[in-house]
Amino acid sequence: MRKKVLAGIAFIVCFTIFSQNIDDLEFTHTKDSLTSALLSEFDYLNSKTFKIKQKLDSIKIDKQIELLSQLEGKWEFVKVVCQDCIISKAEEQTKKYIEITKKHIIFYKDAISEKHIVSKETLKFSDFIDSFSGLTTLVYKDKRAWNYTIDTTKTYISASYIGNEKEGRIVTSVSGNYSYFYKRIE
Repeated sequence: MRKKVLAGIAFIVCFTIFSQNIDDLEFTHTKDSLTSALLSEFDYLNSKTFKIKQKLDSIKIDKQIELLSQLEGKWEFVKVVCQDCIISKAEEQTKKYIEITKKHIIFYKDAISEKHIVSKETLKFSDFIDSFSGLTTLVYKDKRAWNYTIDTTKTYISASYIGNEKEGRIVTSVSGNYSYFYKRIE
């Protein structure tokens, strides 16, 4: 029993030490206390309560609109963070950009121009609701699920891979979760 407690404490300490945000930025949460409480109750009742689902659906639309309005713009890649991954120097040194509009996320390499487009994703929020993924999870066409957050100064964003959408739910990834950090340029 003592070994389990010590292992748990060691894990938390390591996680805290190694998960420091870029430049000690504070990123806003997409879940406020009401949303968190409703999500917990929704999970606990196993999706059976229509009234809670109705409240969450109402909040979800507002949260998604708010997030999109904050994310719109052009962003330059700053850093990638992954606790269990080896990030190549080439990956970190490559000039990457994203442009977020009301309908798309456009990924660029080297410069922001038509000829440098790497991929283009249509903005699609997950319909699945749970306490882990929240209400603003974006799902790419390859079914990868991402949480986007913005720092309090509205200067940096974090795009964090959380898992894959399968059969109407999000299957979370335990390891290999990575976050891309971008700085606003426009």
